[in-house]
Amino acid sequence: MRNYLATAIFALVVAGCAPIGQGPIAGGPCKYETSIVKGTVTEVDEDIVELMGEEGAFRVEVSDLLKSPTIGDTLTLQHERITEGTCTPDIYSEVSSGD
Repeated sequence: MRNYLATAIFALVVAGCAPIGQGPIAGGPCKYETSIVKGTVTEVDEDIVELMGEEGAFRVEVSDLLKSPTIGDTLTLQHERITEGTCTPDIYSEVSSGD
């Protein structure tokens, strides 16, 4: 009985040392540089759209677009490129659709 009591007290002490709340963000805080880019749709897949822009080809998830595009559409996107931290390196979101 004494061993059970000692084990229970030890478990409570250890549990009390656990951090409260969410803790630090995985990867730490991140900073992004935001720009507006245009791209012409060159390929449409079920989940991914490939576009050709001034800096070359890039891919965007269909879920980040206002509607599912067709080949030849020109899209205007907000591009967030990471400058600090270890979060997602590139984030695209559509701000308007062309054609």
